[in-house]
Amino acid sequence: MKKYAIGSVLSGGGSVPKPQATAREWVDMVNEFQKWTLSSRLGIPMIYGIDAVRGRNNVYKATVFPHNVGLGATRLEAFLQ
Repeated sequence: MKKYAIGSVLSGGGSVPKPQATAREWVDMVNEFQKWTLSSRLGIPMIYGIDAVRGRNNVYKATVFPHNVGLGATRLEAFLQ
């Protein structure tokens, strides 16, 4: 990140720290990315994003939030049927 002046990272589609990574391992990975970015000449923090439509379903023991949570948040019973 420092070498190529990368300012943002998007994790998606199977990009994991390792198979069955824990939440701690994800945090450690992102913190390491941030450390590299902050050590650049300008010291600007990176923007980090993750493609997690249903929650982090590839994080070991993570809670998965199905689309039904979003549907319930509409409070439109007819829409749910």
